[in-house]
Amino acid sequence: MKKIGITGTIGSGKTTVSILLRRRHLPVFDADGYTRICYHRTHPAAERMIEEFGEGILDEYGEISRKTLADIIFHDEEKRLLLNSIIHPFVLEGLNRFFENHSSEDLVFAEIPLLYEVGWDKYFDICCVVSCDDEIAVQRLIEDRGMSEEDARLRIASQLDRIEKIERADEVIYNNGTIKDLDHCVAIWVRELKKR
Repeated sequence: MKKIGITGTIGSGKTTVSILLRRRHLPVFDADGYTRICYHRTHPAAERMIEEFGEGILDEYGEISRKTLADIIFHDEEKRLLLNSIIHPFVLEGLNRFFENHSSEDLVFAEIPLLYEVGWDKYFDICCVVSCDDEIAVQRLIEDRGMSEEDARLRIASQLDRIEKIERADEVIYNNGTIKDLDHCVAIWVRELKKR
């Protein structure tokens, strides 16, 4: 089994790469999706979040408001690190379970937005960075996620610089073009991975 980590700054298109891999019937772990489970009120991580950040992070239904929490952590580095320290152990546990469940596969992928920031590159045989120009990423975040330009730039700035990610990567997929262009790149990449 070859473990391949996929990362990149927000808006780079790493989730689209994951979707294109799944369409090819390849297993992909979604760290962000797994993180969302931690926000459910009954999850142990959610209880810790409420303890640390207070009941002000709850919405009218008593669930954690991800938007409220995001507004807090993207303006306070210490609180961002605190949130990561609560969530990451659960996500890592999920990643290890994913590896166990797919141990018979030749290729397994995991989309980990903070792969380098949290030092999880050590769990992978190959680390691939999906990258695009910062201005394209900002535009995507405004158009696709309804962020303000300021919020988009704050999110990008809170992550490891894309140039540094590229320098640390084993492989890079550049995504400045269309989805069709990206799909073509993924097709070539998967073909090469299967030959190794």
